[in-house]
Amino acid sequence: MVDCDKRRELMSAGATLLKLQQIDLELARNKSELANMPEFKELASKRKTYVKLKAEMTKLYAQRKDLDIELDDLNTTEIQTNNAIEAAKKRHVDGSDYREVQDLENELATLAKRLDKIEHTRKDVVIAHKEALDREARAQAIIAKFEEGVKADTKAARAKATDLQAQIDAATKERTALAATLPADVLTDYERLLKQFRGLAVETIKGNVPTVCHTALQASSMSDLNHDGRSITHCPYCHRLLVPVSYTHLTLPTNSLV
Repeated sequence: MVDCDKRRELMSAGATLLKLQQIDLELARNKSELANMPEFKELASKRKTYVKLKAEMTKLYAQRKDLDIELDDLNTTEIQTNNAIEAAKKRHVDGSDYREVQDLENELATLAKRLDKIEHTRKDVVIAHKEALDREARAQAIIAKFEEGVKADTKAARAKATDLQAQIDAATKERTALAATLPADVLTDYERLLKQFRGLAVETIKGNVPTVCHTALQASSMSDLNHDGRSITHCPYCHRLLVPVSYTHLTLPTNSLV
């Protein structure tokens, strides 16, 4: 039988182990949630969509600029044609020379047809240009609204991540302080079992049934547990650390996170 001081030390270690495990389970949950936040995946998907929207916007801009250039070319050609008409009209022509008169008329007719063609083409280009401007404006509005949504989602995701990280930091600090109060051999055993059992290294016992492995203890094992004065032992079946429920009021999770 252990003395009273040793018994109190072991009882305290048992409660500490259960608290430490609660913290480790919380840390595992929060770290997993932080690493796998759906908000980050959604933002990554939205960034890809944003890149596509910007690429489409660039294409629309290029199409509209082509129409700008075409309108400028038509206007320039129109000015040049009108100047050519004015120059032809001012050119001296011998009225008695039929061929010279005919050449002038043909030249003026050709220039007039060119003006008609310019006007006809301009109508189509103006319509296409307006439609291009409308498409560009709609795309800009969509992108602006999309950007606002992404900014809001990013802000919310960062706030959530910051909160989770703060919880992780606080729990890590508390874990370090708790771990320092455990005997070195108990802590080493706990850390080993923590990895082996993927988060559930400690269990309590209700009646004669451990709360994690659920394999009922034989009467001989229960007798040993009740009379040897230890608050920390190992389950004879799963070999987790076993803390009798009478030594702690902490509730132990019964399901692993993974």
